[in-house]
Amino acid sequence: MQKYLPICVMALVCTVVVGGCNQMSVKQDANTTFEQVRDKFEAQKSYAFYGQTKLLTANSANANMVNFSGRKDGEAVYMNVKLSVPEENRVDNLSLLSHGNKLYTKHDQNESWKHVAGDSPALHQEMNNWNPIASFQQIDNMKRNVRMLPDENPKDDFEAFGVVLDSAKLKSWLVTQMQEQTRSGAKVQSIAGREKPYIPKLKLAMSLSEGNWRGTPAHHSGPTIQSKKKVDVNELVNQMEVEAEYTIHYNKKTMLPTNMTMSIRSAYDLNDQRVKEHTQVETYLQQYGTVAPITTPEEKSK
Repeated sequence: MQKYLPICVMALVCTVVVGGCNQMSVKQDANTTFEQVRDKFEAQKSYAFYGQTKLLTANSANANMVNFSGRKDGEAVYMNVKLSVPEENRVDNLSLLSHGNKLYTKHDQNESWKHVAGDSPALHQEMNNWNPIASFQQIDNMKRNVRMLPDENPKDDFEAFGVVLDSAKLKSWLVTQMQEQTRSGAKVQSIAGREKPYIPKLKLAMSLSEGNWRGTPAHHSGPTIQSKKKVDVNELVNQMEVEAEYTIHYNKKTMLPTNMTMSIRSAYDLNDQRVKEHTQVETYLQQYGTVAPITTPEEKSK
């Protein structure tokens, strides 16, 4: 009986080792797939994109929605952002154009592009919020775990993987966003002919985007949070619970992404109220290599 014991032990060890290797292989395959999709996407010279935010649960009865669309052509990126404000029966329109290290903006299609002089955190933040290039950079910097998702239709050319982001890095990123919005010049005056300052949305914690944490509560019907004093940004974010995960679908033949969804759950205390939110940012990618050229303002003036 004893002479068979080493064989049994060896078999058990091999089983454990092989099982561990298989798990490592699966994890490695998921990371490798992400890197291949990321690299292939970043190498693209042109493509179009569009998307929207969805507020799935919130304390607010009327949540502002964001719709965005744009395209990349070489070094230039054009984007149009529409901020829906249903309680005021209006939509704020903002167009952005980035070329190299220059940023341009306009609030109406009939307007001419205006160069954004100096540092403008509000406009740069708006561009980065919905730009898929920035999304992939965020994933790369904050990813905690990458896993392959079940193939819903093995007969087609599409698969998906999920990326869980690191909560501590998310909080640090959110603090930076909020602090930039309180800096001098962070507000863009007069959008669409209105004198009300334009403040970009926060990609995380959508109710915070209303500006009420600054001491200027949003004016809309339904439950709202009334801020009576200036909020300590670090304190607010430190006690926040936040988790986010990207789901990225891609074409197995081209290794290019077709769409990605960032799902965000957050909970935080503000003025003795516990705010819980679940938002999604959906982005669709298409027309690789076939978009209309982007004419930069410099080229137009020649």
